[in-house]
Amino acid sequence: MTRRTLFLVFLLVGPVGAAWAQGRDPGAAREKVLADTARLLQGGTASATLSVSKDPFNPPAADLRVAAAGSKEGEMSARNPAELIGLLVDRIQPTGSMMLGGEPYLLFTERRQKIGDKIGVSLEGVEYIVEIVNITNSRFRIRYQDNEAERTIK
Repeated sequence: MTRRTLFLVFLLVGPVGAAWAQGRDPGAAREKVLADTARLLQGGTASATLSVSKDPFNPPAADLRVAAAGSKEGEMSARNPAELIGLLVDRIQPTGSMMLGGEPYLLFTERRQKIGDKIGVSLEGVEYIVEIVNITNSRFRIRYQDNEAERTIK
């Protein structure tokens, strides 16, 4: 027997047996149990289904910009792209650089990035995605949209 069948047998026998032991009419208890069982078997799905359109723990970057910018939106759009790329390159703090297999890598505390990799940079609550364009022994260059900026590795 399956669990569902055992459950239904328990539902039918339990209240009817209890009513008989107490000296009441087992027919009325049986009819109530049969009606409840029929109702349970008909509704196989929940009446109200929740649909999650967004993951609340990992919102997309566009949602972060709108939520975090708030009143700063005008200020962020007023910034010229050359100034913005300068602020973004200052936020990137690599620990060094190295050559591995003839390819240069930019080193961070827990990871290494190569030319062409994209890095997320947070500035005033807004997440920007920049691309590493060039890496030398002591300098690196990034690109955001059509603007590039270079910085020394400290």
